[in-house]
Amino acid sequence: MIGTRRFAITAAAVLVAATAASVAASFDIVKGDAAVVLDDLAQLATGLFATGCCWWTARRATGPDRRWRLATGFGMAGWSTGQALWTWYQLVERRAVPSPSPADAGYLSIVPFAFIALLVIGNFRRSDTPDALLDRRSVSARLVLLLDGLIVVGSLFALTWTTSLGGLVASGNPSSAAFLVAIAYPVTDLVLLVIVVVLCADRKVVLRPQLRLLGLGLVGLAVSDLAFAYLVSVQAREVPPLANAGFVIGPALIGLAALAPAPSPSTGPNRNRRPWQWAYLLMPYVPLLISSVLVLRRTIIGEIGPLDGVEIGCGFTVFVAVILRQLVTLVDNTKLVLLLRESERTLTHQAHHDPLTGLANRALFERRLDEAMDCHQRDGTPFGLLFVDLDDFKAVNDASGHAHGDALLEQVAQRLLQCVRDTDVVARLGGDEFGVLVEGLEEPEKVAFRVLDVLGEEISASVGVVICADQDPEATAATVLSRADKAMYEAKRDGGRGLVIHS
Repeated sequence: MIGTRRFAITAAAVLVAATAASVAASFDIVKGDAAVVLDDLAQLATGLFATGCCWWTARRATGPDRRWRLATGFGMAGWSTGQALWTWYQLVERRAVPSPSPADAGYLSIVPFAFIALLVIGNFRRSDTPDALLDRRSVSARLVLLLDGLIVVGSLFALTWTTSLGGLVASGNPSSAAFLVAIAYPVTDLVLLVIVVVLCADRKVVLRPQLRLLGLGLVGLAVSDLAFAYLVSVQAREVPPLANAGFVIGPALIGLAALAPAPSPSTGPNRNRRPWQWAYLLMPYVPLLISSVLVLRRTIIGEIGPLDGVEIGCGFTVFVAVILRQLVTLVDNTKLVLLLRESERTLTHQAHHDPLTGLANRALFERRLDEAMDCHQRDGTPFGLLFVDLDDFKAVNDASGHAHGDALLEQVAQRLLQCVRDTDVVARLGGDEFGVLVEGLEEPEKVAFRVLDVLGEEISASVGVVICADQDPEATAATVLSRADKAMYEAKRDGGRGLVIHS
């Protein structure tokens, strides 16, 4: 690993050199056999560069940062071995490379190691983002992720098979081994690219610069793999060096991924995730749409022929995966709606209730008092208001501590609830003050005496009562609450443990 400035200079130099080699071989700057030599040696050089960078930087790295470099280094060593064999066939033995050959084993050996590297990077994730609910990996989320990957791989493989790979296999009449090698390249490329897209959409992945460069390198290899397969399928007489540009630039990018400076542990997750998030959301549908459009076009212009077993298998697999994904998503959305409704009910309850006692808070009590006052002014419905204040509660807190005081408040709340009906309202107005809203003309006075009785001798309280029987145009909820408060203070001035009733 090197500093940011040195990395930028190194990356520019490596990419310029790799691009120059591809351009020189592709656009007749270097001609004939020299272009083939330059192309093959450039691929081998960048492969060895990537291998060396991974293993050199792994010496100083630790933990997941070391493990993904070692895995990628082994993968690039295998790929470079395959390229060395290919170069030997072409430049030394000067004969066509057989299929399958030991070179294929070398090229394909990068797949399991790249998969391990991506798995290590994906599991090295932050745990301090505020989006805990969204980032939680449930079983259904993992199932959707698996189905998305299956849809993408199936759709793109069907597209690849229809446009190039199927013709290549049919024209060559390959053996079983050659057939497996032919389909191994596009399938493994697609699987790795799907994993890269999914990980890039994850806000909590730590090694984001390394992941992006590694992903771009794998994209380069995949593009050249597909270009090679297409050229062989159309029976091109030779593969132009331009089609191999991904084999030169891809390993160079993988090497730069190993050289990229590790992110600082204090660096928070990047919030500008919109492009990758859209890519993740559209990931299963774009290749499916492209494949469907291609099949529709072939049907309209009459090019459609009998489907072979591979096309039927891919089509059926993708169809089943799409149906299952929609069912899982529908179930998840239903659960999410229920969760949101429950959260909304919880938040509403918390906004209108006292967290200690569970009683209504002052805001809810005043709203219910306004409603009772409106009904009283409009229809003459009588109601009563009780203002309950504990005597010498501060002394309880000072002598026994706030924990004992809180326990006393909870006990008072439960006893007040025993004195009223379900239609009445009991609220904690603040501190050691409680309000009780009671319907009816005679019931408020009965409730007030019940309150004193249920509190008993061990809990002293003063109660002020206001009974609204006759309509008073000038009365408001605020004035009624003020009268109850004054009545409570009159009871307190009389020595406490009593009540004063105002009609």
